[in-house]
Amino acid sequence: MLFMQSISLLQIAPTLADFFGVHLNSQARSVEQILEFAYSRNPQVVVLVVIDSLDYRFYTDFAEELKGIHELVEQDGFLFECETVSSHTTPAIASILTGLRPESHGIFANNDVGKSKIKSILEILEDEGKPTAAAIETKGAKPLLGRISYVFAVDDREDIIAYDKLITTHTISVLNKQDLRLVFSHLRAIDRFAHRGNDLRVAAKAINENVRAIAKAVSERNGLLVICGDHETHGRDKDKKYGKAPAAVPLIVCCP
Repeated sequence: MLFMQSISLLQIAPTLADFFGVHLNSQARSVEQILEFAYSRNPQVVVLVVIDSLDYRFYTDFAEELKGIHELVEQDGFLFECETVSSHTTPAIASILTGLRPESHGIFANNDVGKSKIKSILEILEDEGKPTAAAIETKGAKPLLGRISYVFAVDDREDIIAYDKLITTHTISVLNKQDLRLVFSHLRAIDRFAHRGNDLRVAAKAINENVRAIAKAVSERNGLLVICGDHETHGRDKDKKYGKAPAAVPLIVCCP
């Protein structure tokens, strides 16, 4: 089901906080449709997958390559068109996890993560005795060591397809932890291919297969899967058909 109402990536963390019954300092409101859906399904675990550079235009233009993700919506999911908060990955993801704008959370680069006093939804849940996990690039993962229960750090590499496969493998493996409540994963192939000018269809197909695998694992755990982009796809403003208007990103919520 598609909701065309105007919502923001800032609303993801507050929605998760309300679902888990923890307090989060954010002015952004929860998304009632997502809360109602989550309450009705009572998932054992929530998996949040951020797909780098997946904007709404990319999601629709590469529908065939992203068929598995589209099917998650068609089968029993929700699709929202979300306002972005930054054109850069690190501040955008920090906003997704804190519910705060970049100027408020102050996280603009990986080095800022360890210095910021703002806690993410992952850390807030940990403080309340609800174990969380993250599968992300090593520089972003290091500050989370000792702050959350399960941290999977994957070194950056030229072969971004192999990188994403490792992120996917860790995401699936940690779902075996029965006490786990929230997992955060970050897939990067689209962003890397866009920056390098490589065939985006290849990246889209790889992302699709990884999400399919994660969705299967989430289904086996009676979980809730949340998928979103973080910012517009870089490099496409050179193509006239895309224009220069600020891009929205998809937000998908489903129980596979």
